[in-house]
Amino acid sequence: MEHRVFTEFPAFQIFLQRSLPLWPSQVQQALRLIALNGIVDPLTETAVSAASLGLAGANYRETLIHNGCLSRHRAVLLVLQELLKAGRIPHVEQLELYCPEAITPFASVLRQLFPNLLGSEYMPDRADPQRKHFPHQDLCELTLPQACLDLVVCNELFEHLYDLPAALSEIARILRPGGFLISTCPFAYDRIGTIVKARHRPGATPGVASEAELLMEPEFHGDPVHPEQGSLVYQIPAWDLLDQARQAGLRDPAIHWIAAPSYGVLGQELPAVMVFVAQRR
Repeated sequence: MEHRVFTEFPAFQIFLQRSLPLWPSQVQQALRLIALNGIVDPLTETAVSAASLGLAGANYRETLIHNGCLSRHRAVLLVLQELLKAGRIPHVEQLELYCPEAITPFASVLRQLFPNLLGSEYMPDRADPQRKHFPHQDLCELTLPQACLDLVVCNELFEHLYDLPAALSEIARILRPGGFLISTCPFAYDRIGTIVKARHRPGATPGVASEAELLMEPEFHGDPVHPEQGSLVYQIPAWDLLDQARQAGLRDPAIHWIAAPSYGVLGQELPAVMVFVAQRR
C-alpha cells in the first residue's frame, strides 16, 4: 500500500509532475495484480477472490464492488483502520460514528461493523414517506447535539452541499475534541480553487436546479433516496477545501493519497483514491 499525506497544494504539485507519466502503467499493473490475486477486505482482513469482484466500466474508483463497498469505500476503511490501530479513535465497540447515509450498501457494512452507528438521509420534504423508515438530516444544519461523536464519515456528499462551509462547521460542532472527519468526493486535484457549478439562492429549495443560480450546465449524480431525480452538483472541491476546514474549526486537514491494489483501492485515471481527513480542535 502506498499511503501519502499532503497538507498543501505545492507539495502535491511536485508529486504530480513526477508521477503523472507513470499513472497509466500503474493502473494497468494494479488491475493485473487484482485479477491474479484478488483483494483483501480492509477491516476484516479476509481474502476476496477476483471472481467475486464486480467490475462495470473503466472508472475503477466507482467499481471493483464487493459486499457493498466500492474502491473509494475501501480507501475510507483503510484510513479508519489506521486510526483504530493507532488508538486515535475509540475501539470498535465504543466508537460513536455518524454517516449521512442510511440505505446504501456501505451503510449496511458500517452497521455490521460498528454497533454505535448513526445513519441518516437527506429528505427535506416533511411529507416524504421514507422519513418513516430512517431519519432525515441536513448536513448544513444538523439537529445533533454538540460534541456527541468520535467520527464522521462522508462519502461523495461535499459536491452536493448547497453550503459546504456551513456543513464543515456543523461537522466540527458535533465532533468531540480530537474527533475525526473522513470524506471522499470528486476532487479537482490539479487546482487550488473549487469549481463552482451552481449557487444556492436564499429561500430556494436546496438541490432544485430550477431554483439555483446555475453557472454551468446542471450536473446530477445518483441519489439513493430518489434515484429518479438525482442530486444536483453545486461544486467540485479543490485544495481550498483545506482552508475551509480550518476556518470551520477543524485542524490538520489533509488529502491522503491511497494506492492499494491488494485492498482493491484504485482510481480512474490515477492509481489511487484521494481521501480528505481532518480532526476537531
